[in-house]
Amino acid sequence: MANRVTITVGGTNYNILTDDSPEYIKECAEYFDSQFTEISREAHLPGLSVAVLAGITVTDEFFKTREAVDNLVKQMKEYVAETTRMRSEVGELRRELDRAKAELERYRSRG
Repeated sequence: MANRVTITVGGTNYNILTDDSPEYIKECAEYFDSQFTEISREAHLPGLSVAVLAGITVTDEFFKTREAVDNLVKQMKEYVAETTRMRSEVGELRRELDRAKAELERYRSRG
């Protein structure tokens, strides 16, 4: 069911219909508005230019965050592969140790 949410960006109210929760949309809008307000204070540009720059700023943050997440996922996959390899190696070493113990026991029982 669609939610009607009123948000404010740059002092202008916007009504949005969304399937997302009102809290989530308001949080997104507040973040975007903070970027909008910061750029507006620093640049003294028309509203549309400020909105475009705020959009680019948020998009840049998104792409950098996505790249960081992708790198973390890649690193986690490498850790999983290394862990799998090490578990296999540990299994092989345990089997080798068991063989060595058995051989030692046979040697001791001869003498």
